[in-house]
Amino acid sequence: MITARRVRAFGISAAALLATSIAFAQGGDKNFTEPGPLTGSVPKATCGRGDHIESGLQGQTTPEERSSGDSERAYGCNLALVSQFKGEGSVSQNGPAYLGNCAYYATNDNAQQKHLGVAVLNVSNTSHPVATAYLADTPSMLNPHETLRTHAGRELLAAAQNNGPNFAVYSLAHDCREPKLLASIDLPGSQAHMGNFAPDGRTYYLGQNNRGIGGFVYPVDLDDPSSPKELMPWQYLGDGRPHGM
Repeated sequence: MITARRVRAFGISAAALLATSIAFAQGGDKNFTEPGPLTGSVPKATCGRGDHIESGLQGQTTPEERSSGDSERAYGCNLALVSQFKGEGSVSQNGPAYLGNCAYYATNDNAQQKHLGVAVLNVSNTSHPVATAYLADTPSMLNPHETLRTHAGRELLAAAQNNGPNFAVYSLAHDCREPKLLASIDLPGSQAHMGNFAPDGRTYYLGQNNRGIGGFVYPVDLDDPSSPKELMPWQYLGDGRPHGM
């Protein structure tokens, strides 16, 4: 989680060009540690008075809420908007990417943008987040879709090219505001869609954009992140294809 100055989390809302916003939630402490695995059912949260919440199962938007327009007003439970950063349009991103006082989000890869690539934000001042860099030096950062991920333990940022073979990994160890490119490689045949680090950060798994039965996963060995190695692709032979890693 983001640890500085009472910041616990942030969410990215995708919008049209010139309409990206990031919301921050207050609370927590700077010594926050990631909890262990949950072995039971998830307890229902107790939301605050005035929160706009779903009518049914918590976290699930019903067809009625979508058709009535109720879901057009964002749902939230125990979140308070502290500040926003309005950039040039965020794009689909499955889960936030962050480390320390920094947050990262993918943009639309639109020729009209002044700044292409992944936006790097300094959120140490929670009331005034500012962009410190835009990563546009690899095909992966120009169009990462749902592959943009960070690993706190190894201080790495990684992404793969949407519908393309490139995979790139950056170091955040020196300064999270200025990611340093460690490696950019091509994975022949890869058409990346979504991905994630293994818990120890030494492997990255890439889901593919292939349709129908028999989807592939492309693993990458990151034991030495400056020299990533493609591992043998694994094919899922079940009724469907991998998406979330």
